[in-house]
Amino acid sequence: MLIEIDENDFNQVLKIVKLRNITLYNQIKDIKPIMNLNTIDTLATARTIKTDRIKESIKSTLRELIQSNTKPTKYKVHKSTNIAYITLNKYYDVILDEVQDER
Repeated sequence: MLIEIDENDFNQVLKIVKLRNITLYNQIKDIKPIMNLNTIDTLATARTIKTDRIKESIKSTLRELIQSNTKPTKYKVHKSTNIAYITLNKYYDVILDEVQDER
């Protein structure tokens, strides 16, 4: 989701949330602004950011499975991340090769 908010206002909201609800604060404290919204295609940027997050989630789950000496499968990654199988099918094989090459 993309929203436009002044950085100072966001910091004020963050302080208020921290005082009221620490769980919610922990979820939103890592929100980072997208710079230069007027000069870039924000929808394409949002898609890229979301895709990168999904890929990183798949990668970290695969690393955890391999480190625990468990054979990684799409099913196990899906159960850990709740990423849809259609999305897993797009990225799984490439990311698995990357993770195995790291070892």
